[in-house]
Amino acid sequence: MIVKLVSYMAPGFPHSLFERVGAIIGAEVEFVETSSGPLPGEDPFATGDADLGWICSTSYVQLALSSDAPTVKLAGVGWIPSDPDSGGAPIYFGDLVVRSDSDVHQLSELRGCRIGCNDTTSLSGHYSLRFALNDLDEDPDGFAELEFTGGHRRSLDALLDRELDAAVVDSVVRINASLASEEIRSLRVVERLGPWPVQPLVARADLDDDVVARVVDQLMANADDPELRSELAAASLQGLTRVPTDHYASVSAAMQRL
Repeated sequence: MIVKLVSYMAPGFPHSLFERVGAIIGAEVEFVETSSGPLPGEDPFATGDADLGWICSTSYVQLALSSDAPTVKLAGVGWIPSDPDSGGAPIYFGDLVVRSDSDVHQLSELRGCRIGCNDTTSLSGHYSLRFALNDLDEDPDGFAELEFTGGHRRSLDALLDRELDAAVVDSVVRINASLASEEIRSLRVVERLGPWPVQPLVARADLDDDVVARVVDQLMANADDPELRSELAAASLQGLTRVPTDHYASVSAAMQRL
């Protein structure tokens, strides 16, 4: 059986990373770059067009934990960011950033400002901001002008171009982009929202459990594959790890509070 893997994580994370994963597990790889997870009416797991997917955890919660008819289930693999603040665990942040010349030093000072977000499905680039505002007893839709750029890197570029006053982005993507850009390194992190569990590998809900287990075992058995490790390092990731079934409970609980 040929397994089909769809990634919703590019171009924030390199295409070549998922192509290497596909080569290890013998999967055909496709990319969706318009959202961080399936949009309503566009679920490839429901139609059987995808067997596996790398999606945002908020999308996983919506498709699996908040649905009466789940279309995905957790495969049980996540990545570990190279970020020291992740502490070697499969967690990351929504980094709220401003330009170096900004007078803003905390989220509460951004009332009425233009804040760049990734897309409506994104955890680090949207929901992390909504969760933080909710914790401040603020209305996320009335607090600031949220502008969806369609990508973390686009949000960073728009901030540098002064089209935005701030942006909330995937911490791993920001760190990785800063390695090659002095301008992005100059941006100041106002707050690190989170930490939150990293984006999960999911499987079609009706995919045979033995197939899913074999995929996970293949990935973990190849955790030290030089090509895979090189691709992970190039994305500011230090490795893959197994994640338990309750790893995304914090995301589910936060979404229920909105």
